[in-house]
Amino acid sequence: MSSPQATEPKGADRGEWARRRTLCAVLLNPALKPLDDTITYRNVCSILPLVGCDRIAVANLINVPTKDAAALNRATIRDSEVEEAQAALAITLERADEVIIAWGVGGMSGPVRLSLQRQARWLFDVLNQVGIERVWTVTAKPRHPSRWRQYVGPEKGRVPGDCFEERLSQILVPTLLDTQEGRVLFDYAF
Repeated sequence: MSSPQATEPKGADRGEWARRRTLCAVLLNPALKPLDDTITYRNVCSILPLVGCDRIAVANLINVPTKDAAALNRATIRDSEVEEAQAALAITLERADEVIIAWGVGGMSGPVRLSLQRQARWLFDVLNQVGIERVWTVTAKPRHPSRWRQYVGPEKGRVPGDCFEERLSQILVPTLLDTQEGRVLFDYAF
């Protein structure tokens, strides 16, 4: 079984590691390369100060590494992979101070979509069980971190700002789970 991956931002003081606040990033599935080498990781690191956290723990809805969503759509999801993902998510969420839902905004189909919908409903229940009352999103949608720079790029003109972090801070929003918006985020995932 793969364990949740908590990573310390580069250059962090190890003596303070235990006193830090953790952001759990709930993503879709693992990348084929190490997390630290991905744009996803770098972009999630950029929101740490915005949500009052110092370290990241990443957990995925499905433990099936693929290149992209198209490859995941072609994959077969086994019960063991769902169970591994649930175990890792449960552990990570128990230790989380903040949670960002960032699994992406679409493109899933067939049996994989059904598996992910079940996982999203299961996740909603677990968040309630561990006492997490709100999650973070980008524009109240579970936009994947690998797409954040593109979404807030100055050429798009969606939000003003001099740098990526400034523009992103304007669309990073908390969503209370006990609201209609919170339920919709999970009920209509994928």
